[in-house]
Amino acid sequence: MSKELELQKYKSSNIDDVIKIFKFSILGTCKKDYDEKQINAWLSGIERNSWNDTFLAHYSVLAYCDDEAVGFGDITKDGHINLLYVLPEFQHRGIASMICDKLEKQAKYKITVEASITAKGFFLKRGYAVVKEQTVFRREVALINYLMEKQISCIK
Repeated sequence: MSKELELQKYKSSNIDDVIKIFKFSILGTCKKDYDEKQINAWLSGIERNSWNDTFLAHYSVLAYCDDEAVGFGDITKDGHINLLYVLPEFQHRGIASMICDKLEKQAKYKITVEASITAKGFFLKRGYAVVKEQTVFRREVALINYLMEKQISCIK
């Protein structure tokens, strides 16, 4: 049973899919690394209109598996991966890698990301190095993440 996987450029009509993927990903995969208060604070950061504007301003893609949106990611013009999420039931199938490959091709010199505890291992396997551990605050709740970077080869 082979499922067709494809990437598509983000459009404003995708915002509901992005929010759904973000919510389910955090609720389904981050609970082993963050407590309920932290997860709720993290989820409070969703703002439909500003997110849509951000995705339109960045290079943003969605992954579809048989016409269902299952993951998304975006990167700024200066090479910062802003968000990268995959639905829990579609994780460990290479979808995040496929999205990340596409995002990394947009960078010129180096790529940075602020990876959650949950995502840190994924980025380490892709050749990113931890620059520093950080504490960020959402609704006055502390969350640990890692500023990570990867140098890009001159030859692509």
